[in-house]
Amino acid sequence: MGFSTIANEYPNSKVYMLSLIVDNSGISSVEIVGMDLTTKNLVIVSVPKDLTFNGQTISSIYQTYGIKKMEEAIEKGSGIKLTDYMISTKSGLENYESGLSYNTIGDLLNNLEKNSKLGDPISIFYAFNSFSNNFTSTITLTKFIRLLRFIQTKPVISTISYPSIYLDGSIVTDEGELKNFSMEMENCAPFHNPFSIKPVIVNCTGEDASIFYSDNWSKWSKNGYNFEIIPETCDDFSGENVVLVLSDAAWKTSALKSALSKIYPKVDFKFMNEDDPNFLRIYYMISNWAASNRYYTLGKYDFVVLLGS
Repeated sequence: MGFSTIANEYPNSKVYMLSLIVDNSGISSVEIVGMDLTTKNLVIVSVPKDLTFNGQTISSIYQTYGIKKMEEAIEKGSGIKLTDYMISTKSGLENYESGLSYNTIGDLLNNLEKNSKLGDPISIFYAFNSFSNNFTSTITLTKFIRLLRFIQTKPVISTISYPSIYLDGSIVTDEGELKNFSMEMENCAPFHNPFSIKPVIVNCTGEDASIFYSDNWSKWSKNGYNFEIIPETCDDFSGENVVLVLSDAAWKTSALKSALSKIYPKVDFKFMNEDDPNFLRIYYMISNWAASNRYYTLGKYDFVVLLGS
């Protein structure tokens, strides 16, 4: 088809695609896929379905006005100029690929990478004919070929979350985090900056509050992390070293583990996320205790570090 025709599809080598996964109950997933075709970076951004712009959620904008208005709202709120959109049905792809659980765009990318071993992008493109009734996109055949060739290079795939906060009953853009997010999308990769990691360190040692605060402030401030400390002792959870993981970003967990190993080299921490049956019990216990001491809600942090020794 001519190399120049394919190369010109994305002249600046950047792709920003809005992906919706829908089914009978409505939108099940909203994501932005950023691809830097030069550096081989690919980032998948999870966007809250109820993210609000000007008093309207993006879900309601889509249902009322369609995909174009939804694109405009996301572009205005995030500063990202989207190059493509893709709407697919959850059941459609699951029926197309037996045994596939289609919950995120990553599932489709993995499917394409697996099938790309066939080596013929045109055949793969038309292999989706049986899926076409459940798939709407601005991606043309020439765009598809370039993207497939990019996926064949096995780019580094990262996942991040859209910078949002819960404010006055709505999920809105976190303006304070938008600058970091813009840098992440420019590079199509997580912004690995210590200041992007937000842990709160809770005193479970029984140590005097002022001593605990001073000692740990000195340790953390040297590393430039965006941290906070709750110095009062949480007696209900004393003596244990546990990290409650509230962030979905895998790179943040890796970065925190590295930080903890340097700051507390002789302390072993147990990491718990929502898959752990005890996670919610401990989270709500700590959250209620922190609220009773007039501290911020724990939901504003990436990690809750329960320092017991």
